[in-house]
Amino acid sequence: MPNSEEFAENLWIIGGPPVRNFGIPLPTRMIVIKLTDGGLWVNSPVSTPAEELDRLKALGPVRYLVAPTPLHLWRLQEWKDLFPDAELWGPPQISKRFKQWRFAGILGDASPDCWARDLDQTVLRGNCFVEELAFHHKKSRTLIMTDFIQNHPIPAGRPIPSAIAKLAGVAYPAGGVPVDIRLSFTDRKLARRSLAKLLSWDFDKLVIAHGVCINRDAKPFVKRAFRWLEH
Repeated sequence: MPNSEEFAENLWIIGGPPVRNFGIPLPTRMIVIKLTDGGLWVNSPVSTPAEELDRLKALGPVRYLVAPTPLHLWRLQEWKDLFPDAELWGPPQISKRFKQWRFAGILGDASPDCWARDLDQTVLRGNCFVEELAFHHKKSRTLIMTDFIQNHPIPAGRPIPSAIAKLAGVAYPAGGVPVDIRLSFTDRKLARRSLAKLLSWDFDKLVIAHGVCINRDAKPFVKRAFRWLEH
């Protein structure tokens, strides 16, 4: 599919339009997984051209639309209009703005039966502002995260974005957890417990929403990204 990549077996990543954070454009990315039953699981859907939607529909029926953090909830509406039979699954924290939506379920530490065969999941807790769902695609040994880990290439000839990425601790190739997110983890004991469950999974690849994904040796990369939690 144009603007897309089969990152692993039955797992595709598809780029979307950038969003701005403090005036800095961030790339966006959705993750599509073909489940064992043939249905599609879509994490953080993005706006895509009609021809790409057609290619995606050819993979199977879109059954689940997932927002792993409150920051990604707004991205579900467009796809719910496109796929009215798909179920909406939201994070534990849902603002009043989205309360009127009909969610099939709220994401938690245990995978629902409908995708438990394919995916593990856990809530990364301990942050006073936002919690994030992490997923593990068992068959491809891929960890799926959203905002907590970022890995931005340094743009040539753009010193200000480069400086911001370096100061934030998210510059490629080392990447990491942005400093503002690190500072808002107020319950580090709880965060370490969440991280321990995540690191117990058998994964070798990492997909993230913002920046370069990791296609091998992802577990050491994730451990380094969260090393600050040890202190």
